[in-house]
Formats: sequence, structure tokens, C-alpha cells
Amino acid sequence: MDKLVAREGWEWVKRGFGLFRKQPLGLASLFFGYLLLTFWLGLVPLVGKLLSYMLVPFFTVAFMQGCANAEQGKPVRPALLLTGFRSPALPSLLKLGVVYLAMAVVAISASTLIDGGMLVQVLLRQVEPDSPEAKASSLGPAILFTGFTQLIGFVMLAFSGPLIHWKRMPAGKAVFYSVFGIINATKPFMVFALAWFGISALISQLLFFIFGGSTAWQAVLVPMSLLYTITAFCSFFAIYCRLFGAPVVEAVKQAPANEA
Repeated sequence: MDKLVAREGWEWVKRGFGLFRKQPLGLASLFFGYLLLTFWLGLVPLVGKLLSYMLVPFFTVAFMQGCANAEQGKPVRPALLLTGFRSPALPSLLKLGVVYLAMAVVAISASTLIDGGMLVQVLLRQVEPDSPEAKASSLGPAILFTGFTQLIGFVMLAFSGPLIHWKRMPAGKAVFYSVFGIINATKPFMVFALAWFGISALISQLLFFIFGGSTAWQAVLVPMSLLYTITAFCSFFAIYCRLFGAPVVEAVKQAPANEA
């Protein structure tokens, strides 16, 4: 992988918008389908939360496959959410899911240094988040710490799932190349992150200027935030293609004309 110039980060952002415009409904269906699944899993105490971490690489593979389909003018349907489970690389994806789970557990465990274990008790539903004990603790900073730590980890591993699925790499090798690829592209990735932060802040301020601090502002801000989050995920496909090459999507086999 060659060293990349910083301005490529902005090109990734623009390509993300272009890709989303090709099949907005299909890509949005993948995103919201995953959100719905994680919501259902969240209803199961502890086990559901752990499973949601293990499913992150499967969603990554599904969404990247959706982006590849959109890039090549192929349909993007909710059934793509099962791409990882149908992949010949399923065992390696399951191992990667364990890596995601371990990373999340480490981040949550480290948060006990901030709040004395209150976040863990809330996740185990031993304490309600709005209870006096929780309000008196450092639960808020612990949540921010955990969220930020997990975000960094998820970004560093973002390409490991697609590398397993498309290039048939073992889990360990895929993790290494994903992390190394992002480190190698530090400058453009910083531009990429700052650009999306700026877009997020600009949209929020613009909507606030139009609607003020009313309920309407919040009602519009949430769907807008979801839309540019989906577009940001599309940008990750652009990054993958730049770092590792565009995936080869197999053509759909058609039956011979004389076949019944």
C-alpha cells in the first residue's frame, strides 16, 4: 500500500455521497435492518448485548456488499444482511466477532476505573440508569469513555470483515491489514474524520437556525443524522477500494436459454 496524500480523505467523503445517491433506499434498508436487529437483541439482558458486538463484522460485510452492488448497478436488498452467514469464510467471521466482543468487554471493564463499576451494573440491569446511585456516580463520563474507546476499535477493525469475506484472509491477518491500512493512511483519514465532523456540526447548526430549539428541530435532526451516518458508512467502501482494491462481485449465473 502506497502512502496517500491528505486530500484523498475528502475524495472518500464525496464518493460516499455519490454511492449513496445510486441506491439510497436499498442501502438505508440494510442500515435500518441492522438497527432493528440490535434493538431486538438489546431486549435480552447481557446476552443480547454481547451478541450485538459479535454481529458487527457481519453487518460490515453486508453493508460493504451492498455498496459493491450499488457501485456495479446491482440491486441492494435487505437479504444482503445474511451475506456474512452465507459466506464460505463464516468460521473466520465468527472468530472476528469474538475479537469485537473481547474489545468491547475490555473497554467496559476499563470504565470501572472511572465509575467504580456502575456502568457494568447498569448493563447487567442490577441498577437503573436513572436511579439515585447512578446519578451520584460518574456514569456519564464512563459511558463516554467506553463509547469513544469502542468507536476507535471499530474503526481500526472496519476492513477486517470485508478482507475475510472478499480476500479469504484468516481473522488474525485481516485484523493486521485493517489496522495497518488505516495507520498507513493517517493523514487522509484525519481529513476524512474532520470532514464528517464538520458536516455533522454544519447540518446541526443549520437546522437549529431554521427551527430553533423546538421539538421540530429534534424531529428533523434525528433522521438527518441517520442519513449522513449511512453516507459515512458508504465512504468506508471508498476507503476499502483505495486501500485494498475494488472487490470482484461475481456475476449472477443465468440459466441457458434452452433450459426448461
